[in-house]
This record gives sequence, structure tokens and C-alpha cells, in this order.
Amino acid sequence: MNGAGRTIRRWRGPLALALCLACTAVRAEPVSLEHDNLTLLGYYEPPPAGAPVVLMLHGTLAHGDMEIMSTLREVFAEEGWGALSVSLSFGDDGRTGMYPWDSVHRHLITDAAGELAAWRAWLTDRGVTRVVLLGHSRGALQMAAFAANAESSAAEALVLLAPPAPPDGREAERYGARFDDELAARVREAEALVAAGRGDEPLANVGFLYCEDARVTAAAFLSYYGPTTANDIRPLLEASPWPVLVIAGSEDEISAGLPAALGTAMRAPRQRLVEIDGADHFFRDLYAYDVVEAVQGFAEDTVGP
Repeated sequence: MNGAGRTIRRWRGPLALALCLACTAVRAEPVSLEHDNLTLLGYYEPPPAGAPVVLMLHGTLAHGDMEIMSTLREVFAEEGWGALSVSLSFGDDGRTGMYPWDSVHRHLITDAAGELAAWRAWLTDRGVTRVVLLGHSRGALQMAAFAANAESSAAEALVLLAPPAPPDGREAERYGARFDDELAARVREAEALVAAGRGDEPLANVGFLYCEDARVTAAAFLSYYGPTTANDIRPLLEASPWPVLVIAGSEDEISAGLPAALGTAMRAPRQRLVEIDGADHFFRDLYAYDVVEAVQGFAEDTVGP
């Protein structure tokens, strides 16, 4: 690891697993708010007096009560912090569960910023003054984009958990291998529809995110695959008004190569890269404790207790 990074290794075995299973699960309070004529849903673990709350965002087409979100909420609560994991609406009122791949995808990657701002205001209304932002996978990109334009008082630190590795110029190649289609041709098709004022018109049988043969509007497709899409985490690191912690898993095949790709982009001491030995993209089981330990240690080092 470079000077701005470190690796976490922890003993694991039957006793450690037994201790983890013996922990008392904490049930989060389902919460909601109204935003742009939609009901947004979240899951809230209130903090002890004076403790921070971690505002958490899930990854691609997922939700705020998926395993990694619910586990992190519980562990943060065990360790004395609050947590609020939220579900992006993707334009659906009161959305729960994974977003159906066969729905018409009308959501834009930039829609997250407004919803995150609404949830941050929701915390303020409940007297929460100390907030740490955490995004997982694609949600890390969206959380970082929100942070780049937020007021400096909105949070104390930004945590990017397994964000996508920066672009390497092979995105079109990987798209073609996954969907047997030409990305550039699909982008041109979507651009032509948007230019003609038909951005809400769906493209048919197109590869989109993890979905094959999806129905996705031209505007939505360009939002995720267009030339102006903010898919590079590096400039967002520079734009953050707060200390930034990036956490990677050594066995993560989805964000593979992240530590090496970030390289000198991390600026110590206010930016830190931590690699958790043995963890995959979802930091299951005891690896969630490593995540929480890294987050709380980073906050103490850069912000204070």
C-alpha cells in the first residue's frame, strides 16, 4: 500500500464466528419522507446523545435494507453510533427491494443528489448535527458527487466503500463482452433521441447496468453511459470538503484493481485508503466489523472523538 493506505488483517475462525452470531441484532426503525411527490424509504438506528449518524447509500439498483446495509447499521449501533440507510426511489413511490430489471428504467444517476439532500435535512430536523456519509459500490460515486456540491456543514467525513475502479479505457470492450452489443452505437442512438426531444422514449432490448434486454429511456441510458457521466472517483476525491476514507476488499472482483488505480490520488492525512484482507465486494459477516473499525478510527484521527 502507498503512504496514504493501510491493510487490515484480522484473525478469523470458529470462535470469532460464534461470537458474531451471538450478537443481539438491532432492528432499525423504518422511516420515510416526501420528496418530489414520491415517498422515500429508509431504515434508522438513532444515535446515543452526541454520537454521529452514518448516512448510507446502497449500490446499483439495490435498496437500503440489503444485507450490507442492515449489517453495517447493526454494527455501527453496537459500536455507539447511529445509522440511516436509505433507498433511492429510482422514480418509484415507496420503493422496496431490488429494482426490477424488467421495469422501464427512467432514473438518472444524478437523481441521487436531491434525495440524499432530503435525507440530510431529515436528520437535521431530528436534531442530528454530526453526520458521516457512506456510499457503497455505485452508491459511493453518487455519494461523492453529492458531497462535492454540499455545504461544508453537511457532514464530518466521506466514506467510499468499494467504489468502482476509475475508468481504464476498456469500458466499451467490457460492455460488448457482457451484452454482445456495441456501446458507441447505443450511445449515438440515445443521443439522437435526446437531441430530438425524445429523451423519455425507451430503447428496446439494450444492455443496461446488470440487466440484459432492458427497456431504458434514452436520457437514462446517457445518464449512466454518456460521455459526461461522472464515473471517475478521482476528481470527486479532490472536490470533497471533508476527509475521505476509501475502503477496498482484497478479494473484490467487482471493483478489482481499485487500490492500484487510485495510486497517488489519495492525499494523506485527510484522505486514506484501507484494504481489508480477505473481504469481497459486500464485506459479509465479520468483515463488516473491519469496515466500522476503519470508519470510526479514521473519524477519530481526522475529526476527533
